[in-house]
Amino acid sequence: MKKILKSISLFLLLTIGVLTYTGIYFDIPREKLETKYATGASQFLDLPDGARIHFRDEGEVNKPVIVLLHGFNGSLLNFERLVPLLANDFRLVSLDLPGFGLTGAIPSGNYTTNSYMDTVTSITNYLGINKFSIAGNSMGGGVAWRYAIEYPNKVEGLILLASSGVMTREDRDRFDQRKDNSLIVWRLMGSSLIKKTLIYYTPKFFATQGLKTSVFNQELATEEYARQFHDLTLLEGSRKAILSMGFGSRDWMYGPEIFKKIVAPTLVIHGKEDNIIGVESSESFEKNIKHVEVKVYLETGHLPMYEDPKRTANDIIKFLNIKLNNSRPSE
Repeated sequence: MKKILKSISLFLLLTIGVLTYTGIYFDIPREKLETKYATGASQFLDLPDGARIHFRDEGEVNKPVIVLLHGFNGSLLNFERLVPLLANDFRLVSLDLPGFGLTGAIPSGNYTTNSYMDTVTSITNYLGINKFSIAGNSMGGGVAWRYAIEYPNKVEGLILLASSGVMTREDRDRFDQRKDNSLIVWRLMGSSLIKKTLIYYTPKFFATQGLKTSVFNQELATEEYARQFHDLTLLEGSRKAILSMGFGSRDWMYGPEIFKKIVAPTLVIHGKEDNIIGVESSESFEKNIKHVEVKVYLETGHLPMYEDPKRTANDIIKFLNIKLNNSRPSE
C-alpha cells in the first residue's frame, strides 16, 4: 500500500512539475513581437502620456470610416478576415486598445472605458477624421456604444458584434449558472492570490481553451490563431496590465435604459451559440435603441467577424449604405 501511495505521490509531483515548467513564460520584448505582428498597414501613434498605440488605417481613404474595436484580450488582428471584405466600401481604422495587442501596457495604468474612448478620439483626431461609424466586439462593443452616447455628433453608425451590454438581474443569474463552465483563466482571475502567479504562469492551453470556447466551428480554433493570442499576452507588461483590470465590475454602472440615449442607427450581430455573452443579452439593445436592426447568426459563437466574415461584411455594407445615405443631405 505504501509503495502505491508513494508511486501516486511521485506521479502527482511529476505532473505538477511538468505543468508548471511548460506553463511558465517570461515577457517577450516589444521589438520581437512588433517584427512578427506589426505588418502591412500597421502604424504606431505615440501619445503625450507615453502610451504607444498600435493601429491600422486601411481601405479607401475617401469612403465612410469605420473604427473597429476588439474584445477583452483580443487585438486588431481579430478583424483580419473582415477588413478585406469591407475595404472597397469603407476606410477602416482598427486599433489595439491599451493593455492588449501591440499597444500593451501604458504608463498611466488607466484601462477604463473612458481611457479607451480617449484612445479612439486620439487616433481619429490624429487621422483628421471627424465623423465615423464605430464597431466593437465583446468588450469593444461596450466601448463603442458608450462612445456613441458620449459623442453623438461624431458617430454616424454603431455596429455591435456580440457586444457586452449591461447586466440585469436575469443576466446576472444566467452568468452565475454558467460560472462552472467559464474559462479556467477567468475563474483563476477571481482569486487575488492566484492572480499573482498568472503574471508568469500563462500556459498555452489558456489561449487554446479561450478560442475553442469562443467559436462554434472548432476547426476555426487553429493552433496558429491560439498562438497569436498567447504571444500578444506575453508582450512585456501586458499580463500585469490585464490582471490589474476590474473584470466585470462595470456591468452594474447602468441599467438597460441607458441604451435609449443612443441616437446613431445601430446594427446588432450576435451568434446564436455564443458561450461568452449569451445571445439573449441583445434583447436589451433591441428593446431600448430607437433605430436598431438585430441579426442572429446560427452556428456562430462569440466572434462573428472571424467565424462568418462574409456574412458580417455583407450585413454591415447593406446596413451602412442605407443608413448613411438616408442621413446625409443630398448634394
